[in-house]
Amino acid sequence: MNARLLSFEILLEFEKSKRWLRNVRNDYFDIKRPPRSACERTTVLTNEVVKWQRLLDTIINANLHKPSVKLKFPVRNLLRLGVYELLMDEISPDYAVVDSYVKLSRKNIGPHITGLINAILRKISGSGKYVFNGKFPENIAVGLSYPDWLVEKWGTYYGMDDTVRLCEYFNCPGQMMVRRNRLKIEHETLVQKLLDDKIHVKRFPRSKHYYIVEKGAGLLLKHQFFQKGIISVQDRAAGAVVELLNPQPGETILDVCAAPGTKTFYIAEIMQGAGSLIATDISGRRMKLCEKDSMRHSQTWINWKINDAAKDVFPKADRVLIDAPCSGTGTIGQKPEIRWRRKLNQLQEFKMQQLEILNNVSNYVKKGGMLCYATCSLEKEENWDVIKAFLKLNNRYKIDTSDHYLPKKWFKKPGVMETFPPRDKVIGMFAVRLKHMGK
Repeated sequence: MNARLLSFEILLEFEKSKRWLRNVRNDYFDIKRPPRSACERTTVLTNEVVKWQRLLDTIINANLHKPSVKLKFPVRNLLRLGVYELLMDEISPDYAVVDSYVKLSRKNIGPHITGLINAILRKISGSGKYVFNGKFPENIAVGLSYPDWLVEKWGTYYGMDDTVRLCEYFNCPGQMMVRRNRLKIEHETLVQKLLDDKIHVKRFPRSKHYYIVEKGAGLLLKHQFFQKGIISVQDRAAGAVVELLNPQPGETILDVCAAPGTKTFYIAEIMQGAGSLIATDISGRRMKLCEKDSMRHSQTWINWKINDAAKDVFPKADRVLIDAPCSGTGTIGQKPEIRWRRKLNQLQEFKMQQLEILNNVSNYVKKGGMLCYATCSLEKEENWDVIKAFLKLNNRYKIDTSDHYLPKKWFKKPGVMETFPPRDKVIGMFAVRLKHMGK
């Protein structure tokens, strides 16, 4: 099966099911078993078409005889793929792209549509490659393919120049990052053995255990180092949350909202099996995946439980991590569909849920203990507004600003970690460490 047909089918299922694009794609790969080259090309096509869909639709609509005509999704889906390859991709010559999608439309939609597909793609193919220069289209949200509300919101918070930087950064090809388990392998051994297997990695700046995968990312998940838990896929900023929590061997640590467990396994690594680590999540399905992953990491001592962090009772802990459910706008570079699936009114819903979790779980921190609240959101409502609202009603806690080894530029306020992806080359992550003052 070729990458264009596979991409067409995956995007149809993605639109219909509302599942994460990566999950739909992986299911198709498991069933169809396409060659590695087709998998790699399909991953690029599906990610890029979802990412650029607003701009692609704007270009398609401008080339219809009647711009107000509503195209059925299979037709629009096919045109998005074709227009992306014609204007934003340099893999195939234009004539081959047009011919391929005309044939694909005839076989998968019907011969009645081939004339329209041919006419639109030929017309667009003569318009030249698309380059965003800040002026065309004048609307940044269209030109960089984001919803208006998100660009306006970021513009108010960051300013328009940094908003353009942020949008452009998220539109660049994503980079894979991995964490080395310091207990299982040394730096030099890891780098050399991966290199022997055609996987090139380099250390993330000012980090001992994190690496950027420069080449061979497609091979990494099948590599023995991943299969044995020697390396884990994790962004540097996500790992920084665990380092801010600063778990210690022998302590009782509570990790609520723990699934998929990547931060939990990092905590377990730091604790070296000494103490009590309780990891909970409201999703039974995701908890089963965490328990299964424990075998890969050889961390079978973790106590996994299904709990609702907003209302359930927990044992008292020395340190607690709340990696709160959120909009995920800090991970748009990894999950392009977030920009279309999130709506402005959802932010207040997330804020209320986050406050419920924070208010409840704060009751289970020992006096003098630490509570770390984190999100992978860029939105003030889910981050600083939640902390302000919590501290206003909870004088037992204050922001802990004691020393740590994380980059100073990640801290906009003392004790408040807030990464900016284009500057820091990580996902957008927010985290605050709160100390129980014993009142």
